[in-house]
Amino acid sequence: MKPRKWEKVEELYHAALQREPAQRAAFLAEAAAGDDALKAEAESLLLSREQRGNFLDVPLLEPERLQEIEGLLGEAEGFVESLAMGVKTRLAADSVPPDNPSPLIGRTVSHYGIVEKLGSGGMGVVYKAEDTALGRFVALKFLPEAVSKDRHALERFQREAKAASALNHPNIFTIHEVNQHEGQHFIAMELLEGKTLKQRILGKPLQTDEILDLGIQIADGLDAAHAEGIIHRDIKPGNIFITKRGHAKILDFGLAKLSEGKEKVESAGPTETTEEMLTSPGMAVGTVAYMSPEQVRGETLDTRTDLFSLGIVLYEMATGKRPFEGTTSGVVFNAILSKAPTAPIRLNPDIPGELERIINKALEKDRKLRYQSASDMRVDLQRLKRDSDSGRSAVTAAMPLKKKNHRALVGASALAVVLALVIGGYIYLHRTPKVTEKDSIILADFTNTTGDPVFDGTLRQGLSAQLEQSPFLRIVSGDLIAQTLRLMEKPPDARLTHDVAREICQRVSATVTIEGSIATLGNQYVLGLSALQCSTGETFAQEQIRADGKEKVLDALGDAASRLRSKLGEARASLETHDVPLAQATTSSLEALQAFSRSQQAWVLEFNSEKAKTFSEQAVSLDPSFAYAYLKCQRVFVQKQIGGFQLRLK
Repeated sequence: MKPRKWEKVEELYHAALQREPAQRAAFLAEAAAGDDALKAEAESLLLSREQRGNFLDVPLLEPERLQEIEGLLGEAEGFVESLAMGVKTRLAADSVPPDNPSPLIGRTVSHYGIVEKLGSGGMGVVYKAEDTALGRFVALKFLPEAVSKDRHALERFQREAKAASALNHPNIFTIHEVNQHEGQHFIAMELLEGKTLKQRILGKPLQTDEILDLGIQIADGLDAAHAEGIIHRDIKPGNIFITKRGHAKILDFGLAKLSEGKEKVESAGPTETTEEMLTSPGMAVGTVAYMSPEQVRGETLDTRTDLFSLGIVLYEMATGKRPFEGTTSGVVFNAILSKAPTAPIRLNPDIPGELERIINKALEKDRKLRYQSASDMRVDLQRLKRDSDSGRSAVTAAMPLKKKNHRALVGASALAVVLALVIGGYIYLHRTPKVTEKDSIILADFTNTTGDPVFDGTLRQGLSAQLEQSPFLRIVSGDLIAQTLRLMEKPPDARLTHDVAREICQRVSATVTIEGSIATLGNQYVLGLSALQCSTGETFAQEQIRADGKEKVLDALGDAASRLRSKLGEARASLETHDVPLAQATTSSLEALQAFSRSQQAWVLEFNSEKAKTFSEQAVSLDPSFAYAYLKCQRVFVQKQIGGFQLRLK
């Protein structure tokens, strides 16, 4: 595609974004003025944006636009400062002689007698102390001497004190005093007995009652903070304390800035100890796993960033796992920006469907679609808790049957049950299974008997692109497949044969595998698609189609995929709305699609941005109108900025 042509596509795309979604189709039809190719390119970009999130809205591959990524690099400065302060703290701790590990113990600071050391982190050392004036125990947080000379550390320490002291809420820890003694700055705060939510979860899901109770309390605390113009910006299980009586307390306001006039404010950057910062492969993911998409992109923040983080915390309480995981911060960033997490109900079938809806709404990547306030989120959690409690009460209050009618009713009920089982069993055994919105699908590799390697990996990529248009179908991500293959002691790029795909399907609690095949018949190509149930291995939907020549294979694949979507249970209205021809959604060139498939493999399986970029550029050179590849090139470009930030941390 010529540069001028691409500029028109981009102008039309951004103009369409200014319209409401329901008005975009009519606008494109009018603005394209009969240029079907221009209209198709803009529609393809809009479709990709809907599927991948608005992270791709940065203008495409124009070096002069690099300043738009400066916000992301500015975020890196916050990480670097936190890491440096954590290192200073640890060096200071390591410099204390072993026979005197805590020199403050036994001393009196102001009117506080230091009793014992409770712990230390990147921004302070915490002691248990007795308030001799009021006869109570408190927690004293000291800024280490080695760190107190750092202007940024001191500012952050003071910021935490000011932010927290401005709040008075039962779900936010209480500040009693901010002072200094002999040049040592400290905060006196309430002494909490219990454990952090991180220690409470320990990789296991909590009971629904506890999830709802804690979620309501945390949302209530955030609502109070947001009302005072404070954005916490580091909500995570490690910053939520659960007292012995089950009260949730939000900790560590070291990132928040308190603005004048209660304006919404941003924090300086996430906080972690050196151990928790993710700076290289193999280290545990810390704060980055709880960041919102707008945090990752370095955008201006509002209170909704805390709600995304709370959604991650709810997910972890419900499943025992984080929704966005990876071995490097880059992988986690990519998941936060573009990956849909595994449905919570798949990991924990005991949670209510309404709780999954609440979590999913909180985890919307577009903050306009997310909860708009902590109070709204709290109300939904309270409503679910009320309904759950009333449901149990209704069961408990059910009246017993009268004895005189009991025997007759039991007999009639038994007969009805037998008849229902017989009829239901027949219907069940002869039914045509349908996929629901909660079901996930594994795409197996195509069986290619043509001898032409151009189809290897290419057709699976094309099928994936066609099925991903559907808002109804959920395709299991390449990341999760690669992780599962490793658990099966297979390489992450192992071929997804019938048996391998079915085993992965069962391991990740998916429902369906879709297998494909291509063979030659004279001058024609025969393509087949089959949908199989993971549990039984039985085929319940099939499509077969012929292509008159190699150049028609992708068109035929798109047609077969559309028909299969209908057989899987997708409504006609959905198909009419979300069924862009495969050549328009991707490319009409097999070679370009193969290069793009290799780019995806390099990115997802190897996280090799240079290799992914090379293959994406090859795809674009083979088909300059391949808009989807342009977008992927851009994603790799921006992710390289994130990669550069990682190197700075290292």
